[in-house]
Amino acid sequence: MRGRYLLAESLGVFGGSLAFTGLGLLLGLEGTTWTLALLAALPYLTLPLDLLAGLLLDRLDRRTLLLAGVWLRAGILGLFALLPKEPLFLLPLAFLFQAVLALDLPAWHALLVRLAQGRLEREGGRLQAAQLLGDGLGDLLAPPLLLLAKPLPFALGGLFLAGEGLLLRDLPAYPPPRAAKGEGLTLRALLAGLAFLLEDRRLLPLTLYALALSFLSGLALALLPLLALAQGTPPALYGLYPLGLSLGGFLGSLAAGRVGPCLGIWGGHGLRVLGLALLLLPFPFGPLGAFLVGGGGALSGVHLRAYRQRLAPEALLGRVQAGAVALLSSGSLLGTLLAGGLGTLGPRVPLLTALLGLLLLLPLALGPLGCGRLLSLREGRFP
Repeated sequence: MRGRYLLAESLGVFGGSLAFTGLGLLLGLEGTTWTLALLAALPYLTLPLDLLAGLLLDRLDRRTLLLAGVWLRAGILGLFALLPKEPLFLLPLAFLFQAVLALDLPAWHALLVRLAQGRLEREGGRLQAAQLLGDGLGDLLAPPLLLLAKPLPFALGGLFLAGEGLLLRDLPAYPPPRAAKGEGLTLRALLAGLAFLLEDRRLLPLTLYALALSFLSGLALALLPLLALAQGTPPALYGLYPLGLSLGGFLGSLAAGRVGPCLGIWGGHGLRVLGLALLLLPFPFGPLGAFLVGGGGALSGVHLRAYRQRLAPEALLGRVQAGAVALLSSGSLLGTLLAGGLGTLGPRVPLLTALLGLLLLLPLALGPLGCGRLLSLREGRFP
């Protein structure tokens, strides 16, 4: 994939991160807890729109939809900069931004099949690394920009998204196949991607494994600030934990294309287990654990996504990618909610429960997700 496309996506994610990190800080400074809670819930409130985005991607040109989403989000951030900084105005716009954002990941994952056929792990890893880089920089720079001038992170975010749109102008067209255009706009068509993920015998073990990982990750990391403080981390140094997750994810994404599926998936699993175990140790082992968790999650995630990209029929490609986003996000949400309940017993309890779950998944490496089967599926054979 061309470097300018990676730069474009990194700029776009950077712009969105500037705006939403700035928005979170802005609402935090206002001291209204319900608005902060609602902002944190927005990505989950838009989950049904992920399925609708997949349906659109299988009906219309995928490049056109991606670009339309980029320009719409740039315009929304422009409104953020201009309107009064009141929750009444900001939260509906934030929801609209998240709704349009539902097009972004499924569109890129579908476009990669056209842009990087045969190099899905390598190019998918590079794309994910570019996204993580933009997200991390936005998290870092948004607070000082907001404190300098409230409209600044939103205005700059909109400009960076507009820059992404300009850099992506020469993306090749990617119209959907005729088979998808002939389908009716029914509930069955809307859910067809999810149905494929859960019914296809080749993909089902990988889908269930990815869902379990999402659930266990949400369970393990939901109370990370409390866990870090309980392990003796100085509050001023807590930022090393999210930094470790981001840096590990960045490097794991880049490494994904250099290893095979067995090492990618099960090596990533092992890194995740080791990293979560290190989170239980006193500071400064925790940030190293976060780094390994981020690296392992990115490494296995790129390979799992590549299987969905390879095995999905062309007519379902958009819906399979969008359905996976919705399904895995639901798993993370359930894990996060369970962590809130178990956390009343102590901040380590959710993490210990997640570690036990990851260990119970290890027999899959000798069964339905053994190395031989993973290699066969990658080569287009179903053992």
